[in-house]
Amino acid sequence: MNNILIKRGKLEYAKDFSELIFLSAPFFFPYLFGPKVKELMENLFKQPKNFFSFEHSIFVEIDNKIAGMVLGYSFEQKIEEELNTGILLAKYLKGDFLRKLPYLFKAESILGKITKEEYYLSNIAVYSEFRGLGLGSKLLEEIEQEARKLKCKRIVLDVEIENEKAIKLYEKLGYKIIERSPLFKSRDKSFQFFKMQKEL
Repeated sequence: MNNILIKRGKLEYAKDFSELIFLSAPFFFPYLFGPKVKELMENLFKQPKNFFSFEHSIFVEIDNKIAGMVLGYSFEQKIEEELNTGILLAKYLKGDFLRKLPYLFKAESILGKITKEEYYLSNIAVYSEFRGLGLGSKLLEEIEQEARKLKCKRIVLDVEIENEKAIKLYEKLGYKIIERSPLFKSRDKSFQFFKMQKEL
C-alpha cells in the first residue's frame, strides 16, 4: 500500500459511488428504492443539491484506485435539499415512485432525523479488498472535519442493529447509541436501526 489520498466527490466517481453506497445498505436500499438502486444512485450522485449528490461525498483512494467513500450533510443542507431530492427520486424512479412512496415516507419518519447544529452521516463503505486498513476510521475523521467546518456540534447516524462490526467501529471512535428505531416492517422484510451520535 503506497499512496492514500482523500478526495472530494467528482462526477467521474459516480460508478464507484453507486457500488459503495449499495455495499453500505445491500438489503435495505434495494427494499427502499427497488432493484435498479445502483443506477438510481449513479444518477443522483451526478446531480447537485440532493442528499446523494457528489457535493456531499468524500472518497479515499489507494494507488489510484477508489477504495471507499463516506456521505453526509448538515441540517441546513438537508432542509435546503429535501424537495429537490424528492423531485429527482420521482424523475428517476418513474412509474415505481408512487409504489415506493409509502416506504420512502416511512423511512423518512425513522431515519436521518437531525436538528439544528447536527450533521448526518448518511453512508460509509469500503471495498472488501481494502478492509482492515483503517480506511473506515480515516473517512470518519474526514467527515468529522467537514462537520466542524460547517459549525456542527454533533454527528448523528443510523446503523442497522445487526451490523455489529460497524457499531463496534463507531463506538471505538466515540459514538454512542442514543435510541433504537421502531421496527421498519413490510410483508416479507423487517429492519431496525440504532441511532448513534458523537459530540464534536
